[in-house]
This record gives sequence, structure tokens and C-alpha cells, in this order.
Amino acid sequence: MLPGLRRLLQAPASACLLLMLLALPPAAPSCPMLCTCYSSPPTVSCQANNFSSVPLSLPPSTQRLFLQNNLIRTLRPGTFGPSLLTLWLFSNNLSTIYPGTFRHLQALEELDLGDNRHLRSLEPDTFQGLERLQSLHLYRCQLSSLPGTIFRGLVSLQYLYLQENSLLHLQGPLPKGLCSCFSHPPSNLPTSQG
Repeated sequence: MLPGLRRLLQAPASACLLLMLLALPPAAPSCPMLCTCYSSPPTVSCQANNFSSVPLSLPPSTQRLFLQNNLIRTLRPGTFGPSLLTLWLFSNNLSTIYPGTFRHLQALEELDLGDNRHLRSLEPDTFQGLERLQSLHLYRCQLSSLPGTIFRGLVSLQYLYLQENSLLHLQGPLPKGLCSCFSHPPSNLPTSQG
């Protein structure tokens, strides 16, 4: 018998357990409680759980995050991982989105913030850094105006949903590549070039 193995067999059980734990591969990030996770594509689905905030233990590789139909009120910087492609937050109680919340989400393509009836205003840099964003949903909020520069830098934006808000007009230009801007009624939303 090898001398090292003989000493290991004579060591206390706690030392053996420690060695076994150190030999295990690192655990994959766990799925947040009450959520369902899928591996391909990396998806976390936490809809309709009465969450009042975004779960803290989101796997960093998450590409699709579904948080609709909860009670989330506030979004803060550092909440979401940089791998996100799709983020659904519709039908919550959002009232505040802090500046910089989405800044590091350069891969994000779809953002649905619709049906948040307590969302009354947005900061000019709310969507800063979202160069790949293609679809932005802001329908059925209580927005009465939007800052003139809110869409600056959204060079990939193709679809903008603004139905059922109290918007009378948009200040500043819309993104050049925009295919569709859905408002209610669709023809009564003039823009002023600024």
C-alpha cells in the first residue's frame, strides 16, 4: 500500500470529507426558488410568483429572463447579468427604473416593460447602452411624456410599442431604423425633431 494512502486511511473522517469536497467540480449556479430554469438557451422563468423584487441568485449565463406578472416596483443597476438577450418585466408594479439599470446589457435585444401602470416617467439615459435592442415595449404605462434623448443610441431598434399611454407627442427624433412605432391612436403621435 502506498504510504500516502495509508496516512489518508488513518486520518480522521472530517479530513477525508474535506478532501472529497475539494475534489468535486464547482456547482452550477442554482435556479432561484419558485422559478423554473432551462439550459438551452439559458432561461430563467419566474412569472406570476408575487415577487416584490428581482431574485438575487440569477445564474450569470442567463440569456432569457421572464419576470412578468409579479409585484416588482424598482429596478436598480447591477440587477441583471450581461448575457441577457430577452427581458420581460411586463405586468408588474414598476414605478422606478434607476439610471444605469440597463447600461451593461449590451446583448439585450428585447425589453418588455409594458403594462406597468405606476411607471409615470423615465430618465433620459434609461436605455443607454442598449445598442442591440430591437424591440422595446412601453405600452399601457402612465407615461405622459418622454425625454427628447431617451431613444438616443438605440441604433438597432425596430419596434417601439407605446399604446395606451398619455403621450401627446414625442420630443426629439425616433431611431432611424425604426420599422414600426405603435401608439394609440397610431396616427396621432407627432414627433418634433430636436
